Amino acid sequence: MDASKVFEPPSQKIELERISKKGLIIDIGGGGEGLVSRIEGSRVCAVDIRMDEIREARIHNPPSNWIVCDGSRLCFHSGSFDAVTLWFSLGYMKEWALKEAVLSEAYRVLGHGGVISIKAAKIDCREERLVFKVDYMLPDGTLSRTGYGLKGQQNQTIETVVQLVREAGFQLVQCHDFGHWFSMEGSKSLKSGPIVERTPQGLGRLS
Repeated sequence: MDASKVFEPPSQKIELERISKKGLIIDIGGGGEGLVSRIEGSRVCAVDIRMDEIREARIHNPPSNWIVCDGSRLCFHSGSFDAVTLWFSLGYMKEWALKEAVLSEAYRVLGHGGVISIKAAKIDCREERLVFKVDYMLPDGTLSRTGYGLKGQQNQTIETVVQLVREAGFQLVQCHDFGHWFSMEGSKSLKSGPIVERTPQGLGRLS
């Protein structure tokens, strides 16, 4: 592809932490690097629509459960999980209707008081493609280097995803804006208020 049609932000360095919520985790779009499975192991059910992505993740041999499944039609009973993760998988869901359907299913399969953890690239470039390169540091000190080739012009920003999360029914707990990527956590309970932290620009609150 013509280089003028590709946007590539500076390579990012991201330190990953363990999921704070105890219990079962469903990792939507969990193939490829298999980050959540490598960190949380046997309490993870990783689903991905592509078998080749699951095979790639299993090279690391994490003791997780793996299922080929469409994230917009999850094959689980309501309330089956304690946590849902979407770590850099939303960018592969090119259409907003699909993102909405996946968030709706995430809410359905999450038990009351469960949490959702989202990490995502900012994709609001005018170019046709975005190449997002990152060095992950896992909690055990393992370094994992990878890159994502994503469709541009998605208008995937912290503000648009916050709206998506809220419309799905989640109570927003916290957000962190790191410039070219962002993370957020939500809850199926109504105990926590919405807070957004912009890094390093300062603090702010979402209304």
